[in-house]
Amino acid sequence: MRILLVEDDESLIDLLKNSLAKQNYVVDAVTDGEQGWVYGSTYTYDLILLDLLLPKVDGISLCQRFRASGYHLPILLLTSRHASTDKIRGLDAGADDYLTKPFDFEELAARMRALLRRVNSNSLPILIWGSLQLDPRSCEVSYNTQLLSLTSKEYALLELFLRHSQHVFSISAIIENLWSSAEFPAEATVRSHLRRLRRKLTAVGAPDDLIETVHGLGYRLKLHSNDADSETSTVIQPEFTASKHSRHFEALAAAWEKYREKSRNQLASLEQAARDLKQGSLSLSHQEQARLAAHSLAGNLGIFGFDEGSRLARELEEILQANTHALIQQVFHFEALLMALRNELAQENITGQVPRQFSRHSPLLLIIGEDSQFTQQLAAAATSKGIRSVIALTIREARAWIFPEESMAQDKRYQPPNVVLIKLSFTESTQPTQNRMVLSEHLSLIAELKVRTSSLPVLLIADQDHFTQRLEVARRGGWFFLKQPIAPAQVMTIVSQALKHSYVQEKVMILDDDLELLKVMPSLLQPWGFKLTTLDDPRQFWDVLEAVTPNLLVLDVEMPHFSGIELCQVLRTHPYWCRLPVLFLSAHTDAKTQNQVFANGADDFVSKPFVATELANRILNRLERVRLRAGATV
Repeated sequence: MRILLVEDDESLIDLLKNSLAKQNYVVDAVTDGEQGWVYGSTYTYDLILLDLLLPKVDGISLCQRFRASGYHLPILLLTSRHASTDKIRGLDAGADDYLTKPFDFEELAARMRALLRRVNSNSLPILIWGSLQLDPRSCEVSYNTQLLSLTSKEYALLELFLRHSQHVFSISAIIENLWSSAEFPAEATVRSHLRRLRRKLTAVGAPDDLIETVHGLGYRLKLHSNDADSETSTVIQPEFTASKHSRHFEALAAAWEKYREKSRNQLASLEQAARDLKQGSLSLSHQEQARLAAHSLAGNLGIFGFDEGSRLARELEEILQANTHALIQQVFHFEALLMALRNELAQENITGQVPRQFSRHSPLLLIIGEDSQFTQQLAAAATSKGIRSVIALTIREARAWIFPEESMAQDKRYQPPNVVLIKLSFTESTQPTQNRMVLSEHLSLIAELKVRTSSLPVLLIADQDHFTQRLEVARRGGWFFLKQPIAPAQVMTIVSQALKHSYVQEKVMILDDDLELLKVMPSLLQPWGFKLTTLDDPRQFWDVLEAVTPNLLVLDVEMPHFSGIELCQVLRTHPYWCRLPVLFLSAHTDAKTQNQVFANGADDFVSKPFVATELANRILNRLERVRLRAGATV
């Protein structure tokens, strides 16, 4: 992959070139907008990284110039400007994404991969050609599960062939794609890299001509007869395996490192308030400052697994809402709560905190079937993939879980299934009437799920595989039809695919004045594939709303300048935006606040602290209701 970097900061150029080279990117770097135009209009690139503030021609003007000239490949803006107006200007100028400095390189790399996948129509990460697999995220290449040790150029050659499997590449085309404009390799150098790559592939069992020479034209991948059913494709890595949890945990740990210092300052504010209170010198402004600190801690600590810390902070906030006389009477209780909170936050390493959330809030698979041995095997395979499971031996049990009674649905421990797996039997048994009745109940459930929860993936495992049976299942809304015998591990791979596909990318806008929360939101909600826009200043709300046109809005209740309730009131008076689903996210959990929120047009309310799965499920459920309403009006 070839990247054009337009940036005037020499130290950042060196850092990015070195870091991107380790990710097997080829980078051309220029230091002003005029050079950027010359390089971008002369050479072929897969992506442009563009600084906003540049000499000669600024980033916005250069971006507009590229788009006006028909340049359709991704442009990612890099800038130290954090204002939403600058982001909107950049996106309106034609940029595909926007990242503010200082940024984390892993986030930049992830955004680049996402943009490149869109261009290559590969929304899924692993590239496959027969038994050959290449994972761009880990830069690992394997053949029949054997890992290959490749140089950066060998890796880049193989990735080029896999991403463009129908192309024949000449030597000059390979040089243009894989070497920077400052490098001039001889044709013999390119052939030498190809020869070594072929040798390494052959050593692990690949055919000698996997990379085929097309005489007079160049090189391409060759499809062999034993791979006849396989073309270059992409597969889904299970989204919810232990490695996914590990990446999610690493993101939270990094966010905690950034938030930890702020939490210390907020704790110091509360401690100062306690001292002033004992001395009778706590001013109203300092009391309000301490209350806001407690409010922020109550809303954010639970995200990092500090559930008890969040509860303590909420109690402190409630005390600080009282008048001075009532405060003085609770000074000893205030100090006791503060000491407990201090001890809780002394566990600054969140290693022991967050994994509990993963175990409680991982995706839920509902397995429906009477074969207890097979369903238990499926449940064990699900656990190994980080997916929780519930087994329903009968349709009645399954219905009770999918369509719960109100008391069960309101229980915080209840989680609706994220995917349903049904074992079907088409084979006539010694009790054919009973068998047909059970089969009819299963098929009726599939049809009902299609109508009531169309985004819920329904997978079927059948003991027979005839066209008429597949057609019957497809007509009722089944997602995948699997045939026994099948290994539980294979079933879980399909379950992971279904989970990924069920999270259709939706635009979600989040408005909250807590910057630390907004920073961690993308990491928390990343597994669900939402396209997030975050905003911390309510004064810019309307401009950003109309620029983004979200499918759902998340609002905080308490913010400076305008409250979330006031913004919701404005939305409900607008002829178009009155239909936008609004979900409130707040640390205020009292009945009065919740009643006020719903009275002014809210669709849902989630209390801080929250866990990612709860918030994501609420968002998905609300969007599903919108789709159902839209379908009913057609």
